[in-house]
Amino acid sequence: MGSINIIPIGSGSTGNCIYIEIEDHHFLVDMGIGMRKVRDTLNGHGRDLAGIEAIFLTHSHSDHIKAAQAIANNTSCPVYGDASHMYNIRNIKADRSIIDAYADTDINGLTVRMFYVPHDFVKTCGYTFATKNRKVGFVTDCGLMSDTILEELSGSDVVIIESNHDVEMLKNGPYPKDLQRRILSKYGHLSNDDCAATIARLYETGTRNFILAHISLNNNTRDVAYETTAKVMKGKEISLYTCPEEGRDLLTY
Repeated sequence: MGSINIIPIGSGSTGNCIYIEIEDHHFLVDMGIGMRKVRDTLNGHGRDLAGIEAIFLTHSHSDHIKAAQAIANNTSCPVYGDASHMYNIRNIKADRSIIDAYADTDINGLTVRMFYVPHDFVKTCGYTFATKNRKVGFVTDCGLMSDTILEELSGSDVVIIESNHDVEMLKNGPYPKDLQRRILSKYGHLSNDDCAATIARLYETGTRNFILAHISLNNNTRDVAYETTAKVMKGKEISLYTCPEEGRDLLTY
């Protein structure tokens, strides 16, 4: 069984870019971290931008695409996503390829499935990436978990999932009430409690490895996010990792 290697280069409101390697497939999800940071982080683990075979977009908020031109110009690979993502990256020097949602798309032997998640950008997407032996699920910037999303993620070896905020920290924090309402809405972000409940359900489908992502700097901490899920999953054998805002760790599964 081939390995899965993941480097959370950036995950949060300041920028998002995660490197995923499944067997002999190497790709990025989102391009919201500066090209030099991405390049240097990959180089530190014996990888490089030239080895990236695909880039996948979840949506076109700036913290997910702001480095698109620099990153795309330093790779020779296409960028994949929903049609709604493509206008905001229309000037990049890379092929832009539209993926059909809820359908298997074969990219050089990697099976990719894109699905929609509720967020305040039109047609925000999650993904699963699979070979014959391994599967990774990816869902961030999601205001409400649904049975449809859970079904897409079901059976993943690793799931990268948003654990954005602690509800009480958000309500008592510095954000204005209208922004709080947006984050708490079904078009906002998953709370720590939402994340923990989702992980409990995914555990029943066989997933044992979870990466908690998009953790708020103002309304959460890595420790609080971790402890919320750990408490719900007490007694269960799982692997939990919390993403820093910018990271260099290589995670192997």
